[in-house]
Amino acid sequence: MKEDKEQFEEQKYEEPAPEDFLFDEEETEEDEKKKKRKSWFIRIVGLSIATLLVMQGVGTLFNHFSRDSIELARTSEELSEQEHIAAFKDAVVTVQGNTSRGTGFAIHPDGYILTNHHVIHQQNPLAISFPSGDLFHAEVIESNEELDIALLKVDGDNLPYLPIRERSALEQEEIYVVGNPLTQTQIVNNGEIINEEVPFQTMKISNSIFPGHSGSPVLSEEGEVVGVVYARSLSPLGSQEEGHGLAVPVERILAEIPELNQLIDSY
Repeated sequence: MKEDKEQFEEQKYEEPAPEDFLFDEEETEEDEKKKKRKSWFIRIVGLSIATLLVMQGVGTLFNHFSRDSIELARTSEELSEQEHIAAFKDAVVTVQGNTSRGTGFAIHPDGYILTNHHVIHQQNPLAISFPSGDLFHAEVIESNEELDIALLKVDGDNLPYLPIRERSALEQEEIYVVGNPLTQTQIVNNGEIINEEVPFQTMKISNSIFPGHSGSPVLSEEGEVVGVVYARSLSPLGSQEEGHGLAVPVERILAEIPELNQLIDSY
């Protein structure tokens, strides 16, 4: 009897554990709906990201293997079989900024590079890669927005370069363009000057021009620079006329950037 009484008193005065004060809240129907909505939202976001990545990959492949890319590569391969044209490519570089890529070319063995202003605008740092695999950091010496021409300098010497021709190009003169269009590099195509007026304020060329060609040299048959590609014109709506390439004539560049004349004299 005494033992029963002691057990009763122990049970009576035993302190409850902290866990005893906790209780499970019953999940309301509204809470359950919120969880489901959140789950679906996460799934949709994940699916959207995955879809965009797939589309980007497919777009890149399509761009690379598109008819234009294949035709450019075929023409370039045929032209590059000519030894003197293959040599032109040694001086044509890839200009890589933090968010964009374009073309440029060396104009002096000490590492002076010409390209477009819009290729290097707000792009920092700038990397220059030569076909040989040599990679350099580039400094902007001068950039002319109105002319859309930029002069860069890399710390190199005895680099391959393209000479600048001081006299103007002529209408129907045969020319070559070497650049990095679409996803390709070191692509050569041929064409001719199609302007009707001399001197040219803007050089119109028949060569096929695509994104990535900006900053490409327009070369004479002797490999001299007669212009710098900066854009392609669009055909008028409803017109069967094809667009054409646009380049800055070398005589305008020499007039606006006096440093180039000094570089030419130092060849």
